[in-house]
Amino acid sequence: MDGKISGFNIEGILLLLGLEKRTGELVMESGNNIGSMLFHEGRILQAFSPYTRALGDLLVDDGVLTDTELIDVLKLQKSEPDRPVGSMLMRAGKVGFEIVEMMVHEQIRQAVSVFSTWNEICFSFVDKDIRPFDTIHLTVQEFVNTETLKSALESLSRMITLKSEQAPARPAQQ
Repeated sequence: MDGKISGFNIEGILLLLGLEKRTGELVMESGNNIGSMLFHEGRILQAFSPYTRALGDLLVDDGVLTDTELIDVLKLQKSEPDRPVGSMLMRAGKVGFEIVEMMVHEQIRQAVSVFSTWNEICFSFVDKDIRPFDTIHLTVQEFVNTETLKSALESLSRMITLKSEQAPARPAQQ
């Protein structure tokens, strides 16, 4: 799935990726803005917009970590670049799971909020072997309003009806 969005907004794209239980990276561009979301089996693991603050910075701003503690963990991350900072902070005993989960959820919500304001979004989805480090994720349903879901289900129902009407009749068995 890639190309310029035609008649879709971020809500519709999230709905499709969730229903298809896709795993990979969704990259979105609008003008000079670029953002991305990581998915595992249709669930959102991470999201980044040009305005999303890094988890470590948020924790320092909230007084949960000191600058020095964050720098120490970022140095350790160089040896495991694929491991998220939140996972490393938990492993180092600097923060608890609940705090990391809350912050990651907030990052995702903020990024989706930003993406929803973009016009003429170009997107691409790249299937990747993305494996979660923990259970932190958000479902796409959180970002899909009931009217959109209802409309999608009605469209799907019409397509199924149309397809069954167009199917050739089976010969009667004797």
